[in-house]
Amino acid sequence: MPAVLIVDDDPEFRQRASRVLADRGYDARPDAVLLDVNLPDGDGLTFAQELADADGAVRVLLTSSDAGAAPRRLVERSGAAGFVAKVDLAVADLTPYLG
Repeated sequence: MPAVLIVDDDPEFRQRASRVLADRGYDARPDAVLLDVNLPDGDGLTFAQELADADGAVRVLLTSSDAGAAPRRLVERSGAAGFVAKVDLAVADLTPYLG
């Protein structure tokens, strides 16, 4: 059964949604999240930190159109498992990051 990532600021709702999904056979705890650093309505780095704080078992792999060194340094600040530039995604080996 697929894993479902629940993104909501209400912890009560997250717990309830997680139970409902689990009752239906879904896994509400994904193993990994591929996350853009620059989101139009939020900050991917902040979200990565929140994911790490909420559940350290979820591996976050950051991605960005900016392939320079700056985004790679942000990985250290965010607690993410790694960084892959969007242009490299087709050829990148994600296994070291995702297990």
